[in-house]
Amino acid sequence: MLDGYTEVSTADTSFSLFQLMLAEGKKPDCYTFGSLLRACIQVNCLEMVSQLHGFAIKLCFGRSDVALVRSLTVAYAKCGSLGNALKLYDRTMKVDLISCTAIITGLAQQNNFTSDAFDIFKEMILMKTQMDEVVVSSMLKICTTIASISIGRQIHCFALKSSQIRFDVALRNSLIDMYAKSGEIEDAFLAFEEMEERDVRSWTSLISGYGRHGNIEKAIDLYNKMEHEGIKPNDVTFLALFSACSHTGETEIAWKIFDRMINKYGIRVREEHLSCMVDMLARGGNLEDAYELIRSENGITSLSSSTWGAFLDACRRHENVQLSQVSAAQLLSMEPEKPVNYINLASVYAANEDWDHALKTRKLMKEAGSCNKAPGYSIVY
Repeated sequence: MLDGYTEVSTADTSFSLFQLMLAEGKKPDCYTFGSLLRACIQVNCLEMVSQLHGFAIKLCFGRSDVALVRSLTVAYAKCGSLGNALKLYDRTMKVDLISCTAIITGLAQQNNFTSDAFDIFKEMILMKTQMDEVVVSSMLKICTTIASISIGRQIHCFALKSSQIRFDVALRNSLIDMYAKSGEIEDAFLAFEEMEERDVRSWTSLISGYGRHGNIEKAIDLYNKMEHEGIKPNDVTFLALFSACSHTGETEIAWKIFDRMINKYGIRVREEHLSCMVDMLARGGNLEDAYELIRSENGITSLSSSTWGAFLDACRRHENVQLSQVSAAQLLSMEPEKPVNYINLASVYAANEDWDHALKTRKLMKEAGSCNKAPGYSIVY
């Protein structure tokens, strides 16, 4: 019964049945705990995993109960407690695909314990444990995170030689992403070309790669081919395109893409889209256009302080006093605890010879109490 309710995703019912079972004096076995732990994974309830673990210990289950230890390892890993998952894995010394996949996938998602992931992967190879594309894809993601193209190539070669690993869309996407982010854009393109079936992530990863390397023509060409093949771009695709335009200063192209994103695909403008567009326009000196875009998309309150800071720098560089005041004042309202924001606003007023407002801003900084400017200093050897 427990297993059945777990399969149809009714975790609450599974826990209620378990309580009823205990009330009737029935003792749970490894399979009972396995069903309950799968229910915990469904609702991402780490606290319940810990409680079940403690209850199992109280009932004298131990490391010799391999099925239970494996279920606990997977549950801890999938609920985000990788430290506990690794402890159980180290204690059992029993290498199996399910536990290893759960741990390595969790490590890849959290970007922690990368050395542990490599140790487990090497152990799987040495023990000739069954391997699948999910493990390989997660390992490639870790290689991307730590920017280790050499290890990534070795894992790619291992996958090519293995008869167990299926090169599905997800694995090939991981290859494209790894090669593109590691600067090997031609290898990323080869991985893309070898795909019989592509999804939106395949196209987006390569578009992002070309954009990152300043090849706007290739990025736009891929976008056009993507549309021609009937693949609908998503918000991440457009962010990659805006980033590509920003790197090369292609303002006109960016505006056209921005219009298509909103009017053709109905995609909501995210803060990241707005920040990218504002940064590109501001660096190109199109300050009025940038500010109008901020106002039209309600970006005054949604933009991050870093974007407002970049906008302020551009306004000061292009000597636009009015927009310098607007951006400096906005930064101050967002982060009143930072003395640099008072100083920036006072400097803008001073540059415009508005000494009264400059003095008032300096006084505000002193009245804030904790906002003390750190004095500059130099080190003389």
